Amino acid sequence: MFSIGHSMTNSAGTADALSVERAVFPAGFKGMWHSHPAAQLIYPGRGVMMLETEAGCWVVPPHQACWLPSAENHRVQSSAGFEMLSVYCRGSVLSRLPAAPGVVAVSGLLRECIFALETAGPRSRRVSLAILFAQEVSVDSAPRLFVPQLHSSRLRKIEAALSREPGNDKPLSQWANELGATSRTLARAFEREANMTFTAYRKQARLRAALVRLAEGEPITNIALDLSFGSASNFIRMFRQATGFTPGKYFQNRSRQKS
Repeated sequence: MFSIGHSMTNSAGTADALSVERAVFPAGFKGMWHSHPAAQLIYPGRGVMMLETEAGCWVVPPHQACWLPSAENHRVQSSAGFEMLSVYCRGSVLSRLPAAPGVVAVSGLLRECIFALETAGPRSRRVSLAILFAQEVSVDSAPRLFVPQLHSSRLRKIEAALSREPGNDKPLSQWANELGATSRTLARAFEREANMTFTAYRKQARLRAALVRLAEGEPITNIALDLSFGSASNFIRMFRQATGFTPGKYFQNRSRQKS
């Protein structure tokens, strides 16, 4: 069994600790790139955040969290503002936690564990909470809306354009003409850098934008047409394929987690 103390070090000089910090960020917030010596579970208790790592970008609503190993470079942002709880993990507890970053489904049990860790308590209670926390954190337990980071100059231009205008319906052949490449060259570059086709990458970028707008209360039909899904029914179908839920059920799940 590992031990948890209120500080980073215990009497034996071992850094075994879980600590929780809460912060509120305004609409339009875009953080700087940074990292922490401790591993971190980032939980948006209210609102929807986007979390970027060097691998790519996750959209994280309040019934999910994002796990980051120690020293993982990242930044957070949100168009509508959000409240964030960060659980910093150090010491032997890390042996029970994931080694790779990813999205974590926040069960009611994990949520209450995070809240309980905010308050000071007896050492034995914090040991029990730490064990429970480690058991509940799994990066394989939640569907992901993940947009991979692109690296080559040509693909970065496409990435920037789709970030500004996710509904951009320009075919790959037109991008190739504008960027001085062939369609085949760009298609291979997407497979190599994103591990997906251009069409799949663009769909992920659109779904990322859609989730943020859904969280802000925008009507589904407006989102579907503006982001080039063709129709509300087509958007709902693609959203269900990506998340396992319709948009309505997805945010009902969020509301249950918050209650």
